Amino acid sequence: MLNQRIAAFVCGAMVGVGLSAGTPGASAAEGQMAGNPAGSAPPAGDGEHASGPDTEPSGSSDPHTTSEVPAEGADWRSSLTAWIWLVGMEGTIGAGGLKTDVSADFGDILEASDSIFAFSGRLEVGTGAVGGFIEGMYSKLGVDDVSGPAGFADVDIVTEMFLLDFGLSYRLGTWEPSGAAAENAHDLTLDLYAGARYTHLELTMEPATAAKRSDSKNWFDPIVGAKVVLPISEGWHAALNGDIGGFGVNSDFTWSTTCVLGYDFSMFGSPATAYLGYRALGQDYSDQGGGDRFIWDIVQHGPIVGLTLRF
Repeated sequence: MLNQRIAAFVCGAMVGVGLSAGTPGASAAEGQMAGNPAGSAPPAGDGEHASGPDTEPSGSSDPHTTSEVPAEGADWRSSLTAWIWLVGMEGTIGAGGLKTDVSADFGDILEASDSIFAFSGRLEVGTGAVGGFIEGMYSKLGVDDVSGPAGFADVDIVTEMFLLDFGLSYRLGTWEPSGAAAENAHDLTLDLYAGARYTHLELTMEPATAAKRSDSKNWFDPIVGAKVVLPISEGWHAALNGDIGGFGVNSDFTWSTTCVLGYDFSMFGSPATAYLGYRALGQDYSDQGGGDRFIWDIVQHGPIVGLTLRF
């Protein structure tokens, strides 16, 4: 819970800084009209000044004025982002008739796993105000000596997950920033997106005094979300991306949020951004198949770093 409170504070601070540095004045809003993520999470593909490099409108998860959108026939744009996520988890899991609570930060997981990382890659493409995105994430994590039901036997847990977010986005507005943020290549942008989240999960629970339980599940959830990019100063911007979904289709509820600070530079002759921030992903899924209830009511969260290349 402390990590989540820290994440909320950091995201709030980024929003405050971005709004104070990058929010356009009334004259800019009237005079500049020009028409954007995981999952989750994440924010590659930001708006940029007309004189800066092109980037794509975007959705998951890995902010310039105007209610108008770019002219039809605008050039296609694309970006590719790689993310590394240091994951902790909290919640309740169950398989094969065994159910237990879990609370482990990435330090606890490091002691029990070959890796504490989740790896993901995100591709975004777009033209004008319309864009599309796809992001895949893979993790194999373990937690040892989790207290079993009623606190009796310890349980070792291993989870292997593949997650795929995909969908379409639409840019509601682009605002040219003022002050120090006017030197930034990115504009202040707001995007909405809709799509789906596919989850493949393999769960193994090995109690100290009972037989091992294993189960695997696959499911899809609808998601809807929004993304904001906030220029702060020359070379720096913040990006906030969040979605909700599930709605009882398969999961009772799912959500994700990614809050990052980005530094812009050039790599291989193309515009690039290095990101540092925090991501959280929540899923509340259960299945009574075969009489043995499968439970995955978990929030995964932790620091995230990323690198985006735009083409």
